[in-house]
Amino acid sequence: MVKKMKVFIDDFNMIRVESNHYIHDIGIEGYQVYWYKNEGYNQYFKVDKPLELHVVDHIWINEVKYPLYIGLVTLTKGFDKKYQYTGKLGVIYQEKESTFKVFSPVAKEVKLVLDGDIFDMNYNQGIYEVTVPGKHHLKPYHYLVRLVDTFEKASDPYGIASNLESNVVVDLNQTYQQVENFVSLKKYTDAVIYEGHIRDLTIQLDVESKGTFLGVVEHSNHLKSNVLTYIKKLGVTHLQLLPVFDFYGVDDVQKDASYNWGYNPMQYFALEGWLSDNPNDPIRRINEFKMVIDAAHQLKLGINMDVVYNHVYERALFPYDKFVPGYFFRHDKNHQPTHSAFLENDIETTRFMVRKLIIDSLVHFVEHYKIDGFRFDLMGLMDLDTMNILREKLLEFNPNIMIYGEGWNMDNALPKALRSNMHNQALMPGVGHFNDFYRNTFKGALHTKELGYATGSHKHIEEAMLGIIGSPHMFTEPAKSLNYVECHDNLALFDTLDFNYQDEKVKKTYQDFANHLIAISQGVPFYHAGQELYRTKMGVENSYNSPDAINKIIWKIDKSVSNFKKILKIRKKYPLYRLNHYDDKAVEIRHENGYILYTLKSKTYELVHYIKNDYKPLVINPIGKLLFNSKKTQVEHDKIVFNEPGVYIYYKKVGNIS
Repeated sequence: MVKKMKVFIDDFNMIRVESNHYIHDIGIEGYQVYWYKNEGYNQYFKVDKPLELHVVDHIWINEVKYPLYIGLVTLTKGFDKKYQYTGKLGVIYQEKESTFKVFSPVAKEVKLVLDGDIFDMNYNQGIYEVTVPGKHHLKPYHYLVRLVDTFEKASDPYGIASNLESNVVVDLNQTYQQVENFVSLKKYTDAVIYEGHIRDLTIQLDVESKGTFLGVVEHSNHLKSNVLTYIKKLGVTHLQLLPVFDFYGVDDVQKDASYNWGYNPMQYFALEGWLSDNPNDPIRRINEFKMVIDAAHQLKLGINMDVVYNHVYERALFPYDKFVPGYFFRHDKNHQPTHSAFLENDIETTRFMVRKLIIDSLVHFVEHYKIDGFRFDLMGLMDLDTMNILREKLLEFNPNIMIYGEGWNMDNALPKALRSNMHNQALMPGVGHFNDFYRNTFKGALHTKELGYATGSHKHIEEAMLGIIGSPHMFTEPAKSLNYVECHDNLALFDTLDFNYQDEKVKKTYQDFANHLIAISQGVPFYHAGQELYRTKMGVENSYNSPDAINKIIWKIDKSVSNFKKILKIRKKYPLYRLNHYDDKAVEIRHENGYILYTLKSKTYELVHYIKNDYKPLVINPIGKLLFNSKKTQVEHDKIVFNEPGVYIYYKKVGNIS
């Protein structure tokens, strides 16, 4: 059976013909074409000079005209090196004219469609651009791209605003102007991070704008404040929001029709309409999010964004492939798309213009929204250079910026030495990592239902001590370690406790214990929203598209919150909890008789921690002032007795104090 002949450009001087037909005549206007080799079903031909990729669109074979498609050329190092552009892309808005720029070295034509009018764009070294006189604020636009012989509609990869139908030109000077500045942060270990999804935070509350940006700044009679104020009063310094950029998987108008965490990137510069009160108003989307950040900054609460640069939702739906086929995505040595993120559309972060898009979008949110930090989803799939370069760039805009992510050692097409995972943490200064060693040690093993130290197991006491002192076996400094036992994915801690305990009081005791351990550990404390309230997802492990009934936070405030606030206040008061380096003289830890004795030492005081994870009575001699106790203590014959799992902290003066 003879297949239809297809022809591709695989390199600047290489043509691949998919056909086993004998070729006796082949030509491209302006070029000499020579046979190179046959390999399987493919026949390869070379040309006498580099092909002008934005010009050549057809080839003659055996006196028949065929379209000349873009093949593997965009995956070559030569292509990446030749087409490097450092200027601005997207819409450059001015009062009397706007310039539109897109990257596409291979398109034969690109047209701008602005508010229904069509404008031809000019090509220059891989960039198509056009300047259109007039005031274009709030006008919709898109592009028509011809790669070979037909035009295809494409949205702007750099579009900063959208309505329900398309990208929209926006003058950012006509959006809400923030008054407050970034939060101050001397070092990562001063931070306490609280992770929440905009919808989860308010969908159950008595606020008008449930499930949207404005819901978190509206007063709730139930909370006696708004959500941001509640979070700040816990002792939190940074609220980390699950993705708020435009993503697939929800209905912006019928908001209750579906739910999604947001890890399906659609547009990296524009905001998600599902989270806005009026998704068809691009200014409203921007203003609402800016107002949230401004309100947070007024409280001295930072806002960190969860960002996803390891994959996109669906390759065909992401606009980059319409401008530069293949270039944006990672491929293996056989030129097949990789699927390390399990979606067969991994992003190739090492390429110059891909890295530029990532950095430009991050800068956009720091410069125009005053974002305080970024959490990188599956950061281990990104490359080291990108992480280091983006951090240095963002520090120019915000010297207090937080950069951290999931540094899992996932197999991917990058050489091991280039992966942004925990194994290479020493090569990424100022980049933090979610510490899965800490999580597994204290929470336990999810699939085997094995208990962890914070849930009652004595097997992991040595590992627990390492986790408490900042995991020095893994990191070069405590600031690299984000200490957590639960986040948006995997089972909530309270749900894992169901594996081994039926008593509600016991489960709450262990949940409190874990929360308190995070607060006293060296490193960066990280909490999942509602973790202090015994949040449950009814046993659903991956609730990315589960309904509100599973994902919502039930704001049932009890005395556990007071203790949560108290221990975070203690962490803030005493610098010994927030060491920026490992210090054997300041930190001492050992275990005996089933409990851990953790001591922090300064020249004038010591903080002595008794840490126990069972219900066996622990009897000690009074050694100073009791600063904190997870559970009530008893006094028996001048002895102190701890009966329940928890953290018990004593303050003891040392040295000569006048």
